[in-house]
Amino acid sequence: MTQPQSVAAPPVPRLLAPVAFGIFLLLGVLYPILGPALPRLSEKFGLQASGVAWLLSGNSAGAFAGVVLAGLLPPRFTFERRALLGIGLTLLACLGLAFAPDFPLALLAAVLVGLGFGILDLTTNIWLATRYGDKSAAALNLLSTGFGIGAVAAPLAVGYAGGSFQWPLLICAAFAALLLWPLLILQRQAGAVPVASTEPQEAPLAESIDAAPPPGRSRLILGVFVVLFMVYVAVESGVGSWEVTDLQGRLGLDTASATKIASLYWVMFTLGRLISAPLALRLPPQQLITGGLVLASLSLAAASLPAAAPVAYSLTGLFLAPVFTTALVWLTRELPGRHAPTLVFAGSFLGPVLFAPLIGQANDLYGPIATPISLLGIALLDLAAVLCLIVLVRQRARARLAHGL
Repeated sequence: MTQPQSVAAPPVPRLLAPVAFGIFLLLGVLYPILGPALPRLSEKFGLQASGVAWLLSGNSAGAFAGVVLAGLLPPRFTFERRALLGIGLTLLACLGLAFAPDFPLALLAAVLVGLGFGILDLTTNIWLATRYGDKSAAALNLLSTGFGIGAVAAPLAVGYAGGSFQWPLLICAAFAALLLWPLLILQRQAGAVPVASTEPQEAPLAESIDAAPPPGRSRLILGVFVVLFMVYVAVESGVGSWEVTDLQGRLGLDTASATKIASLYWVMFTLGRLISAPLALRLPPQQLITGGLVLASLSLAAASLPAAAPVAYSLTGLFLAPVFTTALVWLTRELPGRHAPTLVFAGSFLGPVLFAPLIGQANDLYGPIATPISLLGIALLDLAAVLCLIVLVRQRARARLAHGL
């Protein structure tokens, strides 16, 4: 059998690394920025927690739609063009949200911020994962540290702005505008260099889903993986979104003090990602994920005690850190192929859509103490999904052995 002639892949543009880092930094700021501003937004629009929580749900729904849209775009719609689309939407949406005069327009702008976020998130991750060849994993891990830096800066910026996210959003819009120029340069460079015929191309989302549906028990495993990621993101974003509200309600802290404490959650989360790297070399994915969720559940239980809440929430970030990335590794081992990661990546954004209104409603009915209790319940649900997966994977392995596969 003759092998096809390989074409040398074009060199990686020097601008790609700083642009990707900048995009991750922007995403890191946008991801938790609504949470610290919820108390001020409640006052501005005259809403209870359950009402203003729809901003979080709308933002996550937009992110889900952005992931799906990015996956449906045809391969000829290059990474550079997708990133430009995401940056342009983000810029306009940040301006709209910063100056929204009423709640319906703020909700629409929050959805559009999420739409740009979803497009940028999926596009940048796949872009780096396919562009650097054998060094893609290292490049992705290194450049994605920008996300952690942005996530730490977001609550601090809102705190220094007195609980308002108008100025932080305007800074995000200005930063997005700065990214447009290097992205245009990258697009021009990509048009001038022929793409290697052997370079992997991303299929549209619909094609990747339909191309290789998982058979039998694997479909059930995929469904539970979707639940795992969806519920996990609800916990991760839930702490970042509701911690400031909880600390102000139960400890009587001012906005600046509460946001400084809340930023420690993301500091510990970033530290946890660094610590989990060597641990992942020694522990199977399911053990690391289970351990992380058990410890996170214990820390969320401790957060129900007012005096322990600041430290407990910060430790929750440390314990949750390895769950998402390690679960992705576990997923790709159990369900090889492109359709499974795309599905769980999109489905993960539905977590806040479903759970943020429930946390807000519980807050209205039972007060701030409902926040850590609700988050604990969601974390335990995620732990149950992991344990269910362990059982299903073992059952499938036994079935394959019984059939001599």
